[in-house]
Amino acid sequence: MPSMEDLLSKMTNIMAMRLRLMPEVAMHKWNNQLPVFDAAREEELLDKLTQMAMEFGIAEEAAKQLLQGQMDVAKKWQEEMISQWRHDHVGVFSNARDLHHEIRPEVAKFSKAMLEHVALLISMNISISQTPPCPADIPEIFWQEAFEALRNAVNHGQ
Repeated sequence: MPSMEDLLSKMTNIMAMRLRLMPEVAMHKWNNQLPVFDAAREEELLDKLTQMAMEFGIAEEAAKQLLQGQMDVAKKWQEEMISQWRHDHVGVFSNARDLHHEIRPEVAKFSKAMLEHVALLISMNISISQTPPCPADIPEIFWQEAFEALRNAVNHGQ
């Protein structure tokens, strides 16, 4: 079984990799003039991922708080980027990947891996006390908020 440090490191990397996809999500939404928030999609996704989390052994309320926290951070960062692009009169991004066929499958992969690791940390009765250093390419405020949701799920999901 991996050590606590290895699990936390892996968990941190998974969360960072998932967050790093948010600029690409925002670019697709910007190019296609899509809203950041899609209530029906979010509700469907939250239900699906909560069910998956519960199958991994995470308590329903902890799963919902974790997932909603991650979704809220993603929306806030996307909104911030789009607001800046609007202010700067940015045109269409020619290098934007397809949200449905390329980006969402990656987000889903990292979401599943995050849930698996949270479940493992909970099963090992591990508590998280400190937030790891923020990666240079992720705004500190969003890193802190995303990790707080993760910490709460691990520490209270037992």
